[in-house]
Amino acid sequence: MILILLGFFLTSIARADGPGRIYTKTLTTDTGVISAKVKGAVLTHAIAVERDRTRVYLATLDDAGTGFRFTNLPVGRFDLVLVTKDNRVLEGLALGAAAVLPEDRAKHLEDGVTKADSFFNRRIRHRTALEGEVALVFVERLRDGKILRGSGEELNAGLRRLEIIELHEATDEWQMVRTRHLYREETPRQQGIAFFTHVHRPALGGLRIGTSPRDLGTLDLTST
Repeated sequence: MILILLGFFLTSIARADGPGRIYTKTLTTDTGVISAKVKGAVLTHAIAVERDRTRVYLATLDDAGTGFRFTNLPVGRFDLVLVTKDNRVLEGLALGAAAVLPEDRAKHLEDGVTKADSFFNRRIRHRTALEGEVALVFVERLRDGKILRGSGEELNAGLRRLEIIELHEATDEWQMVRTRHLYREETPRQQGIAFFTHVHRPALGGLRIGTSPRDLGTLDLTST
């Protein structure tokens, strides 16, 4: 088994706002607010993704995990991603029209997603959208094999990541041109750990935020 140094991995995933950081630091000059209560689930994360996927914000949860609040958001449109304690991910990401690809192009796209990050040994495309020769893919990746820290010490955990990948088609392959990480957390060290159960909720997308607070009321996240 190829052992990959965790220290190298963490320093190689620099994104907006600095090395290794996923979530955008808020500015006190921004005054947008999104808040909501939820029923039918306990949240572990509530994430707001700006429409151009440059800035991503993490909400504060209440103590019970049944409510969230984003503060100091800039004016704009946001899509929400909610992760629950029972291992579901619900999202309203604006990816575009669902992709319908012939078998050969679909295989090339899957290969492109796989090659985009070889650290993770398992991945799933939760949702794929296509416009011409450009694909946007909401991907979950898992690393459930051995991981070493930069010191050589073995990490007694796995890793899970959610991201949106933009790939462009060139001849008979798809190449990643951009990715935006949305979530990255350790998982129990368990071979074959399950992927999140994915739910696309369009109502969680396209939230227009101005300078006044926006209360979404109570969101029903009951599993069906």
